[in-house]
Amino acid sequence: MKKLMFISLLVIPFCKADDPDQSWYQAVQNKPDWQQQRTLSLIGKQIQAIPDNLDFHNLEWLHLNDNQIQAIPANLTAPYLRTLFLGNNSIDYVDPQIINQFPRLNRLELNKNPLTQENVDQLRAATLQANRHILIVANDIGPQYAYAGSMKPAKRK
Repeated sequence: MKKLMFISLLVIPFCKADDPDQSWYQAVQNKPDWQQQRTLSLIGKQIQAIPDNLDFHNLEWLHLNDNQIQAIPANLTAPYLRTLFLGNNSIDYVDPQIINQFPRLNRLELNKNPLTQENVDQLRAATLQANRHILIVANDIGPQYAYAGSMKPAKRK
């Protein structure tokens, strides 16, 4: 069985606001063997953007909840990414091409983002068109919805 490698930036010292030359992704890149990591947790680090040139080649699980992210870069490389948590950010639109951008993605969590119902429906349609089963969670749009591939909105208990 392969060893699951995990890196959490809760243990990586972060730069202070007065050090503009150091960033969260530089902190990750300075970590030995960071490109071999399969999981990365960057919860609540006040991240405003994901650099579009960052290569998460081996990453399978990325947790970016509770930041200030506004978009998912169109050319972000993460071919093995299975789980992407982006809850409680500032994302107002997710390009449906994300379904093709991450070929192994099976969970996309977008709670507490200012998405429209139309955008969530576009993501659902892209999932169906790609014949994939992806759990797309966006619970703060009107009634509580959770989409999983071709499933109908989940009912609240």
